Amino acid sequence: MLFVMCKKEYVPKCDGTASTYDSNMKEIITSNCSSASCHPTFTNYAAISKYLSNGEFKKRVLVEQDMPRGSKLSKDQLNKIQCWADAGFPEK
Repeated sequence: MLFVMCKKEYVPKCDGTASTYDSNMKEIITSNCSSASCHPTFTNYAAISKYLSNGEFKKRVLVEQDMPRGSKLSKDQLNKIQCWADAGFPEK
């Protein structure tokens, strides 16, 4: 039996940043996700909260790292998002 492992380029680690949607996630999400061709409804916390609670955001952004489509988040951005995830995705 052959198992193929997909290795992520970078494993995000919380760098100690106190991340909330309002403090620094809104800017990252707006600049990387909210374009007209991607997720135009991701303009506020309520619009993205369903993807936070069902695990889809964490899966696609931190685990699979296939979002945002067509570009990559920086290590700094991934670390901040990991801190946000570790804290339970707080809004404020």
